[in-house]
Amino acid sequence: MARIAVGVDLGGTKIATGAVDDNGTLLARTELPTLAREGPGRVIQRMKESVYGVLQKLGLSLTDIAGIGIGVPGPMDARRGVVKNPPNLPGWDDVPLLSIMQEEFNIRICLENDANAAALGEYLFGAGKGIENFVYITISTGIGGGVIAGGRLLKGDGGNAAEIGHITINFEGPVCGCGNKGCFEAYASGTAMARFAKEGILSGRKTILGNFYQKEEVKAEHIFAAAKEGDEYAMELVEKEGFYLGVGLASVVNAYNPRCIAVGGGLTKAWDMFYPRMIEVMRKRALPVNVERLEVVKATLGPDVGIIGAASLIFQKE
Repeated sequence: MARIAVGVDLGGTKIATGAVDDNGTLLARTELPTLAREGPGRVIQRMKESVYGVLQKLGLSLTDIAGIGIGVPGPMDARRGVVKNPPNLPGWDDVPLLSIMQEEFNIRICLENDANAAALGEYLFGAGKGIENFVYITISTGIGGGVIAGGRLLKGDGGNAAEIGHITINFEGPVCGCGNKGCFEAYASGTAMARFAKEGILSGRKTILGNFYQKEEVKAEHIFAAAKEGDEYAMELVEKEGFYLGVGLASVVNAYNPRCIAVGGGLTKAWDMFYPRMIEVMRKRALPVNVERLEVVKATLGPDVGIIGAASLIFQKE
């Protein structure tokens, strides 16, 4: 009989929770708004409710599952199970989430950085299955990632290793959300694409993206759509995105020497538009010996990778 674990993916806007079996199959899921501004106490209560809700959907009790895995935004202290003030969770200053959840459920609980958990999920059940040296990168509003080295999740001293989005690629570059300048995330995330687009619009570039800017915020999806329609400036932005992704990936390749990199996140909906340029730049800038056997592929677990990855923490620990 398949073992079952519950995975909780805590984000700034939603709490996604699901029951997953040890083949990586999502059996049931639920989603609640995080409502982060209400503070950690209320958010944690919703996390608890989401776990009970998933179990109820399947007619299971806590004794029927192997444990609960939780993926949380960094920074965190993995050794103590403490969440340390993530930017998208106001008021979470040294919250002992692991002990709070253990007290509630009294079963095995694992707490991990959300990108690390997603990397583990892709390694066990997705694009990295069977590949012992593997990197997962997610590109959406921000950039995150996780590293599997020798078949083990690379955590670092406090659980904050592989903060790939905060590799510096230009020490005099734009300010990143983390407070540093010139991070990979500040150049190649969806947020960065939107910023570049706005700068062009305000400088007078002729582009249909100006229509979006007048009505709402320009988003990466608008840029890709405009590029498909032949908008010259949007096409430049897509080329720039591929370039910066390639620059960042070259550093990742040289740092970790993976056999495979899987790329996930919202921007991969436009995978075919930036992939060729990204690969071209990465191969030019990485050490040749490190790209000889390297594969760069699209991640396969899709939008539920956070849930599956969180549940994977339990299966890896067994």
